This record gives sequence, structure tokens and C-alpha cells, in this order.
Amino acid sequence: MTDPVFDAAAATDTAAADRQQSDITTEDLTGAGRTYRHDWGLRKGQWILHLNDPAVTGATRVFVAAGEGSGDGKFIGGARYTVHNVAPGPGRISIWVDVAWDSPINLLVDYLIVQP
Repeated sequence: MTDPVFDAAAATDTAAADRQQSDITTEDLTGAGRTYRHDWGLRKGQWILHLNDPAVTGATRVFVAAGEGSGDGKFIGGARYTVHNVAPGPGRISIWVDVAWDSPINLLVDYLIVQP
């Protein structure tokens, strides 16, 4: 497998053209943000997981990255980790993840939580 070549200038031009054609406006990052890493333990297959957080509401913006790792951090191994949905709601964040591997392996999830 080869690494794709990323052209930042072309991506910026394309994004600007897309916004112009569809009259989409962008917002600056505002509010208070924090990060959190949760070790969900050994998993395989699809899971809907709920992280309790009393500060979260339906208006909270949450971004999630799932991957393989240990106490030393994340690494890229042979398994595919896919995040299908992220849904903040009153007092919790629900995510739907898929760990594509033949046996249970560790699932680490990083959360970026922004209160607008």
C-alpha cells in the first residue's frame, strides 16, 4: 500500500469552491473544549458504547477517533477501526464503532468535546 499524496492547496481551493456554490458559511471554533481518552478494553465486531458525562447536552459537539492501542498510546496495526455514528445527548455520548478483527483487541477512543 502506498501513501496518498495530499495537496493542501488544492484541498483548500476545492473546499472554498464548494462553500461558494452551496452558500455554506463556516464557524470559528468557539466555546470550551476538552479531550478525553477512554480504554474500552478488548472488543471485536460492532458496538454501541455510552460514555456518561453530566456536562454533555444535545448541543455539545463531539468528535471521536477510535484505534488500537495500549497504555503507551495508539498505533496502526492490522485491524480496521470504524466510527459510524457519534450522538451527544443529555448526560452522555453514544458512539457506534466497528472493530474488524478475528479476535478481541484493545479499543481506545479519543473524544474532543466542545461546549458551544
